[in-house]
Amino acid sequence: MAGALVAGWIAADADCAARIIATDRYEGVAEALASHYGIGVRATPAAVAAEADLVILLVKPQDIAGAVAEVATMLHGGAAVASAAAGVELATIRAAFAAETPVARFMPNIPVAVCGGVSAVCGDQAATHVLVPWLEAVGMVVEMEESMFDAATAISGSGPGMIAYLIEAFTEAGMAVGFSADDAGRLATMTFAGTGRYLVETGESATALRERVTSPGGTTAAGIAMLDQLQVSEAIRAAAIAARDRGVELRGI
Repeated sequence: MAGALVAGWIAADADCAARIIATDRYEGVAEALASHYGIGVRATPAAVAAEADLVILLVKPQDIAGAVAEVATMLHGGAAVASAAAGVELATIRAAFAAETPVARFMPNIPVAVCGGVSAVCGDQAATHVLVPWLEAVGMVVEMEESMFDAATAISGSGPGMIAYLIEAFTEAGMAVGFSADDAGRLATMTFAGTGRYLVETGESATALRERVTSPGGTTAAGIAMLDQLQVSEAIRAAAIAARDRGVELRGI
């Protein structure tokens, strides 16, 4: 996700590379980003914290304790902290820092790399005030109560993976009706992409579009009838609930 965010920020404004510094617990990752995008690199999280006005924690939930402990040793007054660790609540982050440190939590998704992402955000106003402009540069920001974060993770955070799963299924369907793998993949991917873009740019609801293009007795009606028969809508609802519940479980890791 760090690479996706950096890619999106540079795509939105190449000059912002001079404002980004990174570090990583895996040797060579931050250096690779620096080589490709021209951002700065520091040896440790503490070194980043000593310079940054906004420290963004992009670590796995099980690594958050060590990351915040190191950042806290060098974080300077007035700096804000934002965490994207799934399932890790604001209270856990706040406990590691001085009481006056503004803290936020956010959950981006992979399309931030092409400035088409969605990021859920919550936290202290002083932290979100700094964080939100960075996230708006790479997509849409939805501020919400922290109680909705597990749900947001299920829909927008895990959503790209599940949509990719559906595109895989449509690609396989294309191959089943006679297309080559390449042609089926291009048809499926661009149909998903184009439909999403159409809905965003026109403001039409998915329901309205579906109803408008589904002629009684036509091909789309036949396909949707089969999806209903196979309870695809119920399966997607169950998948979102499973993803949300896993986010709840991650709080205990």
